Amino acid sequence: MKAEVTMSQIWFNKSLSNFFFREQAYKTLEELVERSTQSGRETMGALDDATDGMDIDEVEETFYSCPVEDCAREFGIELEDEEDD
Repeated sequence: MKAEVTMSQIWFNKSLSNFFFREQAYKTLEELVERSTQSGRETMGALDDATDGMDIDEVEETFYSCPVEDCAREFGIELEDEEDD
């Protein structure tokens, strides 16, 4: 059986996020959304587009093993500068 899961579905459904993402990977995703220059929904839409057709395990591994800046670069998300906080 094969199912397609989007990043938005993982973001908005805690059961899916717990199933597909380890805690560290989800924390990186949260930081990416918080630091994005776009709204959360726009960021998730961009992630859906960027990860379309990718294996969710590979996406999760990227979020697990890479810093948020690398994830943003990988998926084409622009981050606010840290000093703007």
